Amino acid sequence: MAAIIYNVILIASFLFLLRKKADTEAYFPLKIIGYFFLGSFAFNLNQVSLPLGFILYLLFFRPKLNAHVKRMAAVLGVLSFIIVHWIFPFGINQWENRSIFLEHELGSVYTMDFQHEYELIKQELSLENDFLKLGDFRVDYLEDGSIKEVGWQLVRQDDNSYYLYYIQYDSDRSRYQVTKSLTDTWLQYDRLTDADRFFKNLDVLDIKELTKTNGSFSFYAIQSSGERVFYGEEDRTDFFVSNGEIQLLDHEQLPVGGYIVSTFAMKKTGEEKDEQGRVIHESFESTESSNYLFDVEFEE
Repeated sequence: MAAIIYNVILIASFLFLLRKKADTEAYFPLKIIGYFFLGSFAFNLNQVSLPLGFILYLLFFRPKLNAHVKRMAAVLGVLSFIIVHWIFPFGINQWENRSIFLEHELGSVYTMDFQHEYELIKQELSLENDFLKLGDFRVDYLEDGSIKEVGWQLVRQDDNSYYLYYIQYDSDRSRYQVTKSLTDTWLQYDRLTDADRFFKNLDVLDIKELTKTNGSFSFYAIQSSGERVFYGEEDRTDFFVSNGEIQLLDHEQLPVGGYIVSTFAMKKTGEEKDEQGRVIHESFESTESSNYLFDVEFEE
């Protein structure tokens, strides 16, 4: 697309400048094209394109015949440089990385089908046939099941590039916001879990029963980094998911490798109020935490 834009500007500039000839000059059309190429010549420094050709024109070129036409050719050349190397890539980047909004009403976390929510996002992003990894999943909710916050990250590899999708649910506006970005490196990619498998295992958890067991607190959270870890904490009660069932993790089986989903309650520890008595800051600490591992590998 950038090449097409450049060629259109070149042809239009050439036809326009041919009519501006004032002095008789041999090879005038070729010289006009040459000055245009000079003005549009780019030099890349640390992935930043610089108009080196136009700088050279300003420093060293002082044409005598048809000087104003050649100056216009160089200026049109540098304008094509700006459009092709700066404006066009910036516009493409803004378009590709624009936020996408998906109007959607979430009910109680106790009846939420996380696998369905994931499929909904995939369909909206046209990623049905792509292999996606998951990271930084978190959901915060109240004791009655009302959702405060839901968010996670999807990662897709395409050759040597990584496409990142940040999914965040806006409870006030009842919609998902998806923000996209592109990077050349993602060091933890190979350690991340398959997104589809993560949500299938997450739906095994009985969130309502877990919340009831924890007791009454300010709010509750479920989170996972999505990264594979080696786990060996023996001073707590934890579980693992196998074949759609939750089983107690025996300390004799530790350490193990797997992906962890953590559940915990958030206990309020303090607050700050302004002069009118309005709460301006609250502090919390986690308590009643449990870990649920899936795709567990036990050491022999």
